[in-house]
Amino acid sequence: MTKLKISTIRTDGGTQPRAHKDDETVLEYAEAMLTGQEFPPVVVFYDGEAYWLADGFHRHAAAVKAGIDTLNADVRQGSLRDAVLYSVGANATHGLRRTNADKRRAVERLLNDDEWSRWSNREIARRCAVSEQLVRSLRFNRSVTGIKFQ
Repeated sequence: MTKLKISTIRTDGGTQPRAHKDDETVLEYAEAMLTGQEFPPVVVFYDGEAYWLADGFHRHAAAVKAGIDTLNADVRQGSLRDAVLYSVGANATHGLRRTNADKRRAVERLLNDDEWSRWSNREIARRCAVSEQLVRSLRFNRSVTGIKFQ
């Protein structure tokens, strides 16, 4: 685990897997941080130049809101793509529960990618920690409508 300055953690690379940030959760986390409560480290991928946030967007936003300038981080070597791929399965078993919109966004993120969209429904479901039926349904809807989710 490493302490990172929040200002060095990039959140602008499309790694946010959620459809929307939950402001109530951010406020709750910020208040807890100010009382000294410990949180799990955020997960970042370091590509030699940037630390890309892959898991811990609510914790990151809470630290910013609380005026805290460092966060404990699990730093992994990898690219922005590695961070995106990790992020689509984040929060499946911990943290703020994912909404159905969050799950759809994760699957669509992979379906919108030239390489990842060639993976089987089963592999995309495994990476996103969702049912294969959800992947099949979203892939089918795309083939019928031609509309890509953003």
